Amino acid sequence: MDIHTPKICLCIDFFFWLMSHAMSTRLVWRDDCNRSSLTSSKSVRLHTTLLDLNCCSPTLLSLHSTTSSFLHSHSQDHSLFHKYACVCFYPHTAMDIPHTNTANIADSRSSKSSKSTKECIQPPQHCKKELCDIDYSQDPPRILSNYLVHAPKPFNAEPHLPLLVNSGNITPTDVFFKRNHGPIPDIRLDDHRVYIGVQHSLQGSQGQPAVVEWKVLNMSDIMNKWPKATITASLQCAGNRREGLAQVKEVKGVIWKAGTISNAVWSGPRLCDILRSTASVPEDLHHEMIRNFHVSFEADDHVKEDACYGSSIPLRKAMDPLGDVILAYEMNGQPLTRDHGYPLRVIVPGYIGARSVKFLQKIVVQPQESSSFFQKLDYKILPPWIDGSNVDSAWDTAAPLGEMNVQCVICTPMDKEVIMSSKPVTVKGYAISGGGRAIYRVELSVDGGKTWVPVDKIEQIPDKVSGMYWAWALWEKKVLKIHTTSQLVARAYDSSGNMQPEFPIWNYRGVMNNAWYRVSNVTQMPQPNI
Repeated sequence: MDIHTPKICLCIDFFFWLMSHAMSTRLVWRDDCNRSSLTSSKSVRLHTTLLDLNCCSPTLLSLHSTTSSFLHSHSQDHSLFHKYACVCFYPHTAMDIPHTNTANIADSRSSKSSKSTKECIQPPQHCKKELCDIDYSQDPPRILSNYLVHAPKPFNAEPHLPLLVNSGNITPTDVFFKRNHGPIPDIRLDDHRVYIGVQHSLQGSQGQPAVVEWKVLNMSDIMNKWPKATITASLQCAGNRREGLAQVKEVKGVIWKAGTISNAVWSGPRLCDILRSTASVPEDLHHEMIRNFHVSFEADDHVKEDACYGSSIPLRKAMDPLGDVILAYEMNGQPLTRDHGYPLRVIVPGYIGARSVKFLQKIVVQPQESSSFFQKLDYKILPPWIDGSNVDSAWDTAAPLGEMNVQCVICTPMDKEVIMSSKPVTVKGYAISGGGRAIYRVELSVDGGKTWVPVDKIEQIPDKVSGMYWAWALWEKKVLKIHTTSQLVARAYDSSGNMQPEFPIWNYRGVMNNAWYRVSNVTQMPQPNI
Protein backbone atom coordinates (compact mmCIF):
# COMPACT_ATOMS: atom_id res chain seq x y z
CA MET A 1 0.00 0.00 0.00
CA ASP A 2 1.28 3.36 -1.01
CA ILE A 3 1.37 5.75 1.99
CA HIS A 4 2.51 9.34 1.55
CA THR A 5 4.96 9.39 4.40
CA PRO A 6 5.52 13.19 4.48
CA LYS A 7 1.80 13.82 4.92
CA ILE A 8 1.54 11.24 7.70
CA CYS A 9 4.60 12.71 9.42
CA LEU A 10 3.09 16.13 9.17
CA CYS A 11 -0.09 14.75 10.72
CA ILE A 12 1.95 13.24 13.57
CA ASP A 13 3.81 16.48 14.19
CA PHE A 14 0.60 18.48 14.11
CA PHE A 15 -1.12 15.99 16.39
CA PHE A 16 1.55 16.11 19.07
CA TRP A 17 1.80 19.90 18.83
CA LEU A 18 -1.92 20.14 19.48
CA MET A 19 -1.71 17.65 22.34
CA SER A 20 1.22 19.40 23.99
CA HIS A 21 -0.56 22.73 23.60
CA ALA A 22 -3.74 21.33 25.14
CA MET A 23 -1.80 19.79 28.03
CA SER A 24 0.09 22.98 28.76
CA THR A 25 -3.08 25.09 28.82
CA ARG A 26 -5.65 22.61 30.05
CA LEU A 27 -6.50 24.67 33.11
CA VAL A 28 -8.02 27.38 30.93
CA TRP A 29 -9.16 25.28 27.96
CA ARG A 30 -12.96 24.78 27.83
CA ASP A 31 -14.65 21.88 26.04
CA ASP A 32 -18.11 22.45 24.58
CA CYS A 33 -19.28 19.28 26.35
CA ASN A 34 -19.28 18.52 30.02
CA ARG A 35 -15.92 16.83 30.63
CA SER A 36 -17.29 14.63 33.41
CA SER A 37 -19.67 13.04 30.92
CA LEU A 38 -16.82 11.82 28.69
CA THR A 39 -15.97 8.32 29.91
CA SER A 40 -13.04 6.09 29.05
CA SER A 41 -15.24 4.19 26.61
CA LYS A 42 -14.64 6.91 24.00
CA SER A 43 -10.90 6.55 24.44
CA VAL A 44 -11.22 2.75 24.17
CA ARG A 45 -13.06 3.12 20.87
CA LEU A 46 -10.32 5.40 19.64
CA HIS A 47 -7.70 2.89 20.81
CA THR A 48 -9.45 0.11 18.87
CA THR A 49 -9.63 2.18 15.72
CA LEU A 50 -5.93 2.81 15.88
CA LEU A 51 -5.35 -0.96 16.23
CA ASP A 52 -7.43 -1.56 13.10
CA LEU A 53 -5.18 0.87 11.24
CA ASN A 54 -1.91 -0.74 12.44
CA CYS A 55 -1.64 -3.07 9.50
CA CYS A 56 -1.42 -0.19 7.09
CA SER A 57 2.02 1.15 7.77
CA PRO A 58 5.00 1.03 10.10
CA THR A 59 4.52 4.75 10.48
CA LEU A 60 1.00 4.28 11.75
CA LEU A 61 2.14 1.47 13.99
CA SER A 62 4.68 3.82 15.52
CA LEU A 63 1.98 6.44 15.96
CA HIS A 64 -0.31 3.90 17.61
CA SER A 65 2.42 2.78 19.97
CA THR A 66 3.23 6.33 20.97
CA THR A 67 -0.40 7.40 21.41
CA SER A 68 -1.23 4.23 23.38
CA SER A 69 1.54 5.05 25.81
CA PHE A 70 0.32 8.62 26.03
CA LEU A 71 -3.26 7.41 26.59
CA HIS A 72 -2.34 5.08 29.45
CA SER A 73 -0.07 7.62 31.14
CA HIS A 74 -2.64 10.45 30.89
CA SER A 75 -5.88 8.61 31.54
CA GLN A 76 -7.31 11.69 33.22
CA ASP A 77 -7.12 13.56 29.89
CA HIS A 78 -9.11 11.13 27.72
CA SER A 79 -11.44 13.91 26.63
CA LEU A 80 -8.52 16.01 25.39
CA PHE A 81 -6.99 13.01 23.59
CA HIS A 82 -10.29 12.14 21.93
CA LYS A 83 -11.01 15.70 20.85
CA TYR A 84 -7.65 16.42 19.24
CA ALA A 85 -7.19 12.94 17.73
CA CYS A 86 -10.50 13.34 15.96
CA VAL A 87 -9.47 16.77 14.69
CA CYS A 88 -6.05 16.02 13.25
CA PHE A 89 -5.74 12.26 12.75
CA TYR A 90 -8.91 10.83 11.26
CA PRO A 91 -9.25 13.14 8.25
CA HIS A 92 -5.75 12.14 7.08
CA THR A 93 -6.22 8.40 7.64
CA ALA A 94 -9.52 8.45 5.82
CA MET A 95 -7.89 10.22 2.88
CA ASP A 96 -4.56 8.38 2.77
CA ILE A 97 -5.63 4.76 3.41
CA PRO A 98 -8.25 3.92 0.80
CA HIS A 99 -8.04 0.11 1.28
CA THR A 100 -9.49 0.29 4.79
CA ASN A 101 -13.04 1.25 5.68
CA THR A 102 -11.88 4.46 7.33
CA ALA A 103 -14.19 6.63 5.27
CA ASN A 104 -17.17 5.03 6.97
CA ILE A 105 -15.42 5.39 10.31
CA ALA A 106 -14.82 9.09 9.67
CA ASP A 107 -18.37 9.70 8.44
CA SER A 108 -19.83 7.88 11.43
CA ARG A 109 -17.56 9.72 13.82
CA SER A 110 -18.37 13.07 12.18
CA SER A 111 -22.09 12.37 12.53
CA LYS A 112 -21.70 11.37 16.17
CA SER A 113 -19.49 14.37 16.83
CA SER A 114 -22.06 16.73 15.33
CA LYS A 115 -24.87 15.17 17.34
CA SER A 116 -22.78 15.20 20.51
CA THR A 117 -21.87 18.85 20.05
CA LYS A 118 -25.52 19.77 19.63
CA GLU A 119 -26.55 17.79 22.69
CA CYS A 120 -23.67 19.08 24.78
CA ILE A 121 -24.12 22.84 24.35
CA GLN A 122 -23.61 24.34 27.77
CA PRO A 123 -23.50 28.07 28.51
CA PRO A 124 -20.72 29.44 30.70
CA GLN A 125 -21.43 29.31 34.40
CA HIS A 126 -20.87 32.39 36.54
CA CYS A 127 -19.52 32.26 40.07
CA LYS A 128 -20.11 34.99 42.59
CA LYS A 129 -17.03 37.11 43.16
CA GLU A 130 -15.86 38.57 46.41
CA LEU A 131 -16.24 42.33 46.58
CA CYS A 132 -12.47 42.74 46.64
CA ASP A 133 -12.20 40.80 43.35
CA ILE A 134 -14.70 42.93 41.40
CA ASP A 135 -12.69 45.15 39.06
CA TYR A 136 -14.00 48.56 37.97
CA SER A 137 -10.81 49.70 36.24
CA GLN A 138 -12.18 49.06 32.73
CA ASP A 139 -15.39 51.10 33.10
CA PRO A 140 -16.02 53.46 30.17
CA PRO A 141 -15.61 57.26 30.47
CA ARG A 142 -18.70 59.40 31.12
CA ILE A 143 -19.61 63.08 30.90
CA LEU A 144 -19.92 63.58 34.64
CA SER A 145 -21.20 67.15 34.37
CA ASN A 146 -24.47 65.79 32.95
CA TYR A 147 -25.19 63.74 36.04
CA LEU A 148 -25.88 63.72 39.72
CA VAL A 149 -23.59 60.84 40.67
CA HIS A 150 -24.85 58.76 43.60
CA ALA A 151 -22.11 56.10 43.54
CA PRO A 152 -18.93 55.71 41.45
CA LYS A 153 -18.49 51.92 41.99
CA PRO A 154 -20.79 50.64 40.68
CA PHE A 155 -21.56 53.75 38.68
CA ASN A 156 -25.07 55.00 39.41
CA ALA A 157 -26.11 58.43 38.21
CA GLU A 158 -29.15 60.36 37.04
CA PRO A 159 -29.25 63.41 34.74
CA HIS A 160 -30.16 66.79 36.13
CA LEU A 161 -33.89 67.27 35.62
CA PRO A 162 -33.73 70.47 33.51
CA LEU A 163 -31.19 68.80 31.20
CA LEU A 164 -33.36 65.68 30.96
CA VAL A 165 -36.55 67.46 29.94
CA ASN A 166 -34.84 70.04 27.73
CA SER A 167 -33.03 67.30 25.80
CA GLY A 168 -36.32 66.54 24.08
CA ASN A 169 -38.48 63.51 23.52
CA ILE A 170 -35.51 61.23 22.70
CA THR A 171 -32.88 61.26 25.44
CA PRO A 172 -29.30 61.42 24.12
CA THR A 173 -27.14 58.48 25.12
CA ASP A 174 -24.81 60.65 27.20
CA VAL A 175 -27.78 62.04 29.16
CA PHE A 176 -29.63 58.72 29.68
CA PHE A 177 -29.55 57.64 33.34
CA LYS A 178 -26.98 55.03 34.43
CA ARG A 179 -28.04 52.13 36.67
CA ASN A 180 -25.49 49.41 37.45
CA HIS A 181 -24.92 46.65 40.01
CA GLY A 182 -21.30 45.95 39.09
CA PRO A 183 -18.52 46.89 36.66
CA ILE A 184 -19.25 47.33 32.95
CA PRO A 185 -18.04 44.25 31.05
CA ASP A 186 -15.85 44.72 28.00
CA ILE A 187 -17.37 42.29 25.48
CA ARG A 188 -16.23 41.70 21.89
CA LEU A 189 -19.06 41.59 19.38
CA ASP A 190 -17.56 38.69 17.41
CA ASP A 191 -16.96 36.62 20.54
CA HIS A 192 -20.35 37.11 22.16
CA ARG A 193 -22.81 34.21 22.26
CA VAL A 194 -26.44 34.12 23.38
CA TYR A 195 -27.61 30.80 24.83
CA ILE A 196 -31.31 30.00 24.57
CA GLY A 197 -32.68 27.16 26.66
CA VAL A 198 -35.97 25.42 27.35
CA GLN A 199 -36.76 23.77 30.67
CA HIS A 200 -39.99 21.78 30.45
CA SER A 201 -40.39 20.77 34.10
CA LEU A 202 -39.44 21.97 37.56
CA GLN A 203 -37.17 18.99 38.12
CA GLY A 204 -35.74 16.08 36.17
CA SER A 205 -36.58 12.39 36.45
CA GLN A 206 -35.76 10.52 39.67
CA GLY A 207 -35.11 13.71 41.56
CA GLN A 208 -32.36 14.90 39.21
CA PRO A 209 -31.95 18.59 38.36
CA ALA A 210 -34.24 19.84 35.64
CA VAL A 211 -32.89 19.39 32.12
CA VAL A 212 -32.41 22.50 29.97
CA GLU A 213 -32.10 22.04 26.22
CA TRP A 214 -29.73 24.68 24.87
CA LYS A 215 -29.15 26.35 21.53
CA VAL A 216 -26.58 29.02 20.85
CA LEU A 217 -26.64 32.12 18.65
CA ASN A 218 -23.89 34.54 17.72
CA MET A 219 -24.42 38.24 17.15
CA SER A 220 -24.56 37.76 13.38
CA ASP A 221 -27.51 35.41 13.92
CA ILE A 222 -29.24 37.95 16.15
CA MET A 223 -28.72 40.76 13.65
CA ASN A 224 -29.59 38.92 10.45
CA LYS A 225 -31.88 35.91 10.96
CA TRP A 226 -35.00 37.77 12.11
CA PRO A 227 -36.69 41.02 11.06
CA LYS A 228 -35.39 44.12 12.80
CA ALA A 229 -38.02 45.92 14.86
CA THR A 230 -37.73 49.49 16.12
CA ILE A 231 -39.64 50.81 19.11
CA THR A 232 -39.52 54.00 21.16
CA ALA A 233 -39.71 53.18 24.85
CA SER A 234 -38.91 54.79 28.18
CA LEU A 235 -36.99 52.93 30.84
CA GLN A 236 -37.56 53.89 34.47
CA CYS A 237 -35.78 52.49 37.49
CA ALA A 238 -38.19 51.07 40.05
CA GLY A 239 -36.35 53.18 42.63
CA ASN A 240 -37.06 56.47 40.86
CA ARG A 241 -38.02 59.07 43.49
CA ARG A 242 -36.78 56.88 46.34
CA GLU A 243 -35.71 60.08 48.08
CA GLY A 244 -39.36 60.83 48.86
CA LEU A 245 -39.76 57.53 50.72
CA ALA A 246 -36.43 57.96 52.53
CA GLN A 247 -37.82 61.18 53.98
CA VAL A 248 -40.59 59.15 55.59
CA LYS A 249 -38.46 56.33 56.99
CA GLU A 250 -35.17 54.57 56.27
CA VAL A 251 -35.14 52.59 53.02
CA LYS A 252 -32.67 50.25 51.36
CA GLY A 253 -31.09 51.30 48.07
CA VAL A 254 -29.61 54.19 46.13
CA ILE A 255 -31.39 57.40 47.17
CA TRP A 256 -32.52 58.41 43.72
CA LYS A 257 -34.23 61.71 43.01
CA ALA A 258 -36.63 61.90 40.03
CA GLY A 259 -34.19 61.51 37.13
CA THR A 260 -33.90 57.72 36.74
CA ILE A 261 -36.06 57.70 33.63
CA SER A 262 -35.12 58.28 30.01
CA ASN A 263 -36.58 57.66 26.57
CA ALA A 264 -34.82 56.13 23.57
CA VAL A 265 -35.31 54.44 20.20
CA TRP A 266 -34.36 50.75 20.41
CA SER A 267 -33.80 48.33 17.53
CA GLY A 268 -33.41 44.56 17.27
CA PRO A 269 -35.38 41.37 16.64
CA ARG A 270 -38.55 40.61 18.54
CA LEU A 271 -38.07 38.05 21.29
CA CYS A 272 -41.26 36.23 20.25
CA ASP A 273 -39.82 35.56 16.78
CA ILE A 274 -36.60 34.14 18.23
CA LEU A 275 -38.36 31.93 20.79
CA ARG A 276 -40.69 30.45 18.18
CA SER A 277 -37.70 29.58 15.99
CA THR A 278 -35.20 28.37 18.56
CA ALA A 279 -37.25 27.26 21.56
CA SER A 280 -40.34 25.85 19.78
CA VAL A 281 -42.66 28.06 21.82
CA PRO A 282 -46.23 27.61 20.51
CA GLU A 283 -47.82 30.33 18.41
CA ASP A 284 -51.18 29.83 20.13
CA LEU A 285 -51.26 32.57 22.79
CA HIS A 286 -53.81 30.55 24.77
CA HIS A 287 -51.47 27.58 25.08
CA GLU A 288 -50.84 26.41 28.64
CA MET A 289 -47.10 26.99 28.26
CA ILE A 290 -47.54 30.65 27.37
CA ARG A 291 -50.04 31.12 30.17
CA ASN A 292 -47.91 29.57 32.92
CA PHE A 293 -44.22 29.82 31.95
CA HIS A 294 -41.63 32.55 32.36
CA VAL A 295 -38.62 33.79 30.41
CA SER A 296 -35.50 34.33 32.48
CA PHE A 297 -32.53 36.45 31.42
CA GLU A 298 -28.94 36.46 32.61
CA ALA A 299 -26.17 38.92 31.88
CA ASP A 300 -22.54 38.28 31.07
CA ASP A 301 -21.31 40.35 34.01
CA HIS A 302 -20.37 40.31 37.68
CA VAL A 303 -22.41 42.04 40.36
CA LYS A 304 -22.17 42.58 44.09
CA GLU A 305 -25.32 40.73 45.05
CA ASP A 306 -25.17 37.56 42.94
CA ALA A 307 -23.05 35.63 40.43
CA CYS A 308 -24.46 37.80 37.65
CA TYR A 309 -27.43 40.03 36.99
CA GLY A 310 -30.64 38.16 36.23
CA SER A 311 -34.37 38.65 36.01
CA SER A 312 -37.49 37.24 34.36
CA ILE A 313 -40.84 38.18 32.87
CA PRO A 314 -43.98 36.14 32.15
CA LEU A 315 -43.77 34.25 28.86
CA ARG A 316 -47.10 35.73 27.83
CA LYS A 317 -45.51 39.20 27.87
CA ALA A 318 -42.59 38.00 25.75
CA MET A 319 -44.84 36.30 23.18
CA ASP A 320 -47.52 39.00 22.97
CA PRO A 321 -47.26 40.50 19.46
CA LEU A 322 -48.32 43.83 20.99
CA GLY A 323 -45.88 43.45 23.88
CA ASP A 324 -42.93 44.67 21.78
CA VAL A 325 -40.22 42.85 23.78
CA ILE A 326 -37.06 43.01 21.69
CA LEU A 327 -33.40 42.08 21.91
CA ALA A 328 -31.86 45.46 21.21
CA TYR A 329 -28.44 45.94 19.67
CA GLU A 330 -29.05 49.57 18.71
CA MET A 331 -29.99 52.64 20.75
CA ASN A 332 -30.96 55.90 19.03
CA GLY A 333 -29.76 54.53 15.69
CA GLN A 334 -26.29 53.56 16.91
CA PRO A 335 -24.82 50.38 18.41
CA LEU A 336 -25.46 50.13 22.13
CA THR A 337 -22.80 51.73 24.27
CA ARG A 338 -21.17 49.68 27.00
CA ASP A 339 -23.00 51.62 29.70
CA HIS A 340 -26.32 50.68 28.13
CA GLY A 341 -25.74 46.97 27.57
CA TYR A 342 -23.41 46.43 24.60
CA PRO A 343 -23.58 44.26 22.63
CA LEU A 344 -27.13 43.12 23.42
CA ARG A 345 -29.85 43.83 25.95
CA VAL A 346 -33.50 43.00 26.48
CA ILE A 347 -36.01 45.82 26.22
CA VAL A 348 -39.25 45.07 28.06
CA PRO A 349 -41.38 48.17 27.42
CA GLY A 350 -43.96 49.14 30.01
CA TYR A 351 -42.09 47.26 32.77
CA ILE A 352 -39.68 48.52 35.40
CA GLY A 353 -36.16 48.95 34.05
CA ALA A 354 -34.84 46.06 36.15
CA ARG A 355 -36.41 43.59 33.70
CA SER A 356 -34.55 45.01 30.67
CA VAL A 357 -31.37 43.03 31.31
CA LYS A 358 -28.12 44.39 29.82
CA PHE A 359 -25.13 42.41 28.48
CA LEU A 360 -27.54 39.58 27.65
CA GLN A 361 -26.01 36.10 27.57
CA LYS A 362 -28.73 33.58 28.56
CA ILE A 363 -32.44 33.25 27.88
CA VAL A 364 -34.40 30.35 29.39
CA VAL A 365 -38.06 29.48 28.91
CA GLN A 366 -38.99 27.79 32.18
CA PRO A 367 -41.97 26.97 34.43
CA GLN A 368 -40.72 29.14 37.32
CA GLU A 369 -39.51 32.70 37.79
CA SER A 370 -35.81 33.47 37.74
CA SER A 371 -33.96 32.40 40.87
CA SER A 372 -31.79 35.52 40.64
CA PHE A 373 -31.35 37.75 43.67
CA PHE A 374 -32.91 40.58 41.67
CA GLN A 375 -36.10 38.59 41.09
CA LYS A 376 -36.45 36.88 44.46
CA LEU A 377 -34.92 39.28 46.98
CA ASP A 378 -35.32 42.69 45.37
CA TYR A 379 -37.70 44.87 43.36
CA LYS A 380 -40.79 44.08 45.39
CA ILE A 381 -43.24 46.25 47.30
CA LEU A 382 -43.13 44.86 50.83
CA PRO A 383 -45.87 45.61 53.40
CA PRO A 384 -45.38 48.73 55.54
CA TRP A 385 -44.65 46.65 58.68
CA ILE A 386 -41.60 45.07 57.04
CA ASP A 387 -38.23 46.71 57.65
CA GLY A 388 -34.59 45.68 58.03
CA SER A 389 -35.32 43.68 61.18
CA ASN A 390 -37.79 41.21 59.66
CA VAL A 391 -37.30 41.45 55.90
CA ASP A 392 -35.66 38.04 55.39
CA SER A 393 -38.89 36.12 55.93
CA ALA A 394 -40.98 38.53 53.86
CA TRP A 395 -39.53 38.31 50.36
CA ASP A 396 -41.51 35.22 49.35
CA THR A 397 -44.78 36.86 50.39
CA ALA A 398 -44.55 39.67 47.83
CA ALA A 399 -44.95 39.56 44.07
CA PRO A 400 -42.07 40.74 41.84
CA LEU A 401 -42.65 44.07 40.16
CA GLY A 402 -43.62 44.12 36.51
CA GLU A 403 -45.53 46.99 34.94
CA MET A 404 -44.81 50.56 36.00
CA ASN A 405 -47.43 52.60 37.82
CA VAL A 406 -48.60 56.05 36.72
CA GLN A 407 -45.99 58.73 37.38
CA CYS A 408 -45.64 62.50 36.94
CA VAL A 409 -42.71 64.81 37.76
CA ILE A 410 -41.97 68.54 37.48
CA CYS A 411 -38.52 68.96 35.92
CA THR A 412 -38.31 72.75 35.82
CA PRO A 413 -38.39 74.93 37.84
CA MET A 414 -36.71 73.06 40.68
CA ASP A 415 -36.88 73.40 44.46
CA LYS A 416 -35.44 76.71 45.71
CA GLU A 417 -34.77 77.95 42.19
CA VAL A 418 -34.51 81.69 41.63
CA ILE A 419 -36.01 82.83 38.33
CA MET A 420 -34.65 86.18 37.21
CA SER A 421 -37.58 87.27 35.07
CA SER A 422 -40.96 88.91 35.41
CA LYS A 423 -42.29 87.05 32.37
CA PRO A 424 -44.61 84.05 32.62
CA VAL A 425 -42.81 80.86 33.66
CA THR A 426 -43.10 77.66 31.64
CA VAL A 427 -43.34 74.67 33.96
CA LYS A 428 -42.11 71.45 32.27
CA GLY A 429 -42.18 67.81 33.23
CA TYR A 430 -42.76 64.21 32.23
CA ALA A 431 -45.48 61.65 32.88
CA ILE A 432 -45.64 57.93 32.15
CA SER A 433 -47.59 54.79 32.93
CA GLY A 434 -46.93 51.08 32.48
CA GLY A 435 -48.44 48.42 30.27
CA GLY A 436 -48.58 50.65 27.21
CA ARG A 437 -51.26 52.87 28.78
CA ALA A 438 -51.47 56.47 27.58
CA ILE A 439 -51.29 59.57 29.74
CA TYR A 440 -54.55 61.32 29.04
CA ARG A 441 -54.48 64.14 31.60
CA VAL A 442 -51.88 66.09 33.59
CA GLU A 443 -52.91 68.70 36.12
CA LEU A 444 -50.90 71.43 37.84
CA SER A 445 -51.56 73.32 41.06
CA VAL A 446 -49.75 76.47 42.16
CA ASP A 447 -51.26 76.56 45.64
CA GLY A 448 -50.18 73.23 47.12
CA GLY A 449 -53.02 71.19 45.68
CA LYS A 450 -56.02 73.33 46.66
CA THR A 451 -56.94 74.14 43.05
CA TRP A 452 -55.94 72.48 39.79
CA VAL A 453 -55.74 73.34 36.09
CA PRO A 454 -54.91 71.13 33.10
CA VAL A 455 -51.53 71.64 31.47
CA ASP A 456 -51.34 73.39 28.11
CA LYS A 457 -49.50 70.71 26.17
CA ILE A 458 -48.95 66.93 26.38
CA GLU A 459 -46.78 65.19 23.80
CA GLN A 460 -46.85 61.40 23.77
CA ILE A 461 -46.38 59.30 20.64
CA PRO A 462 -47.72 55.70 20.37
CA ASP A 463 -45.74 52.91 18.74
CA LYS A 464 -46.27 52.91 14.98
CA VAL A 465 -46.92 49.16 14.80
CA SER A 466 -48.55 48.09 18.06
CA GLY A 467 -50.17 51.43 18.94
CA MET A 468 -48.99 51.03 22.53
CA TYR A 469 -47.73 53.99 24.58
CA TRP A 470 -44.29 52.82 25.67
CA ALA A 471 -42.74 56.30 25.62
CA TRP A 472 -43.17 59.01 28.19
CA ALA A 473 -45.35 62.09 27.79
CA LEU A 474 -43.64 65.49 27.99
CA TRP A 475 -45.89 68.27 29.19
CA GLU A 476 -45.80 72.05 29.66
CA LYS A 477 -47.85 74.68 31.48
CA LYS A 478 -47.34 78.45 31.35
CA VAL A 479 -47.78 80.12 34.75
CA LEU A 480 -48.17 83.89 34.85
CA LYS A 481 -46.53 84.41 38.21
CA ILE A 482 -44.91 82.19 40.83
CA HIS A 483 -45.02 83.63 44.33
CA THR A 484 -42.41 82.77 46.94
CA THR A 485 -45.09 81.12 49.02
CA SER A 486 -46.33 79.04 46.11
CA GLN A 487 -46.00 75.29 46.06
CA LEU A 488 -46.20 73.71 42.61
CA VAL A 489 -47.83 70.28 42.51
CA ALA A 490 -48.32 67.96 39.52
CA ARG A 491 -50.35 64.78 39.07
CA ALA A 492 -51.32 62.58 36.11
CA TYR A 493 -54.04 60.15 35.07
CA ASP A 494 -53.59 57.30 32.61
CA SER A 495 -56.01 55.84 30.09
CA SER A 496 -57.22 53.23 32.58
CA GLY A 497 -58.14 55.90 35.12
CA ASN A 498 -55.16 55.18 37.37
CA MET A 499 -54.08 58.21 39.41
CA GLN A 500 -51.32 59.13 41.81
CA PRO A 501 -51.73 59.12 45.58
CA GLU A 502 -51.40 62.42 47.38
CA PHE A 503 -48.72 61.21 49.78
CA PRO A 504 -45.88 58.64 49.56
CA ILE A 505 -46.68 55.03 50.44
CA TRP A 506 -43.59 53.80 52.28
CA ASN A 507 -41.99 50.42 51.64
CA TYR A 508 -38.63 49.09 52.79
CA ARG A 509 -37.06 48.87 49.31
CA GLY A 510 -38.25 52.36 48.43
CA VAL A 511 -39.71 51.42 45.07
CA MET A 512 -42.59 52.71 42.95
CA ASN A 513 -43.01 56.05 44.71
CA ASN A 514 -45.55 57.94 42.60
CA ALA A 515 -47.04 60.44 45.04
CA TRP A 516 -47.99 63.90 43.82
CA TYR A 517 -44.80 65.69 42.85
CA ARG A 518 -44.14 68.96 44.73
CA VAL A 519 -41.77 71.87 44.10
CA SER A 520 -41.38 74.52 46.82
CA ASN A 521 -39.61 77.78 47.52
CA VAL A 522 -39.33 78.97 43.94
CA THR A 523 -38.55 82.68 43.78
CA GLN A 524 -39.39 84.79 40.75
CA MET A 525 -37.58 88.15 40.67
CA PRO A 526 -37.79 90.88 38.00
CA GLN A 527 -34.51 91.24 36.12
CA PRO A 528 -32.99 94.65 36.88
CA ASN A 529 -32.55 97.11 34.03
CA ILE A 530 -28.88 97.61 33.25
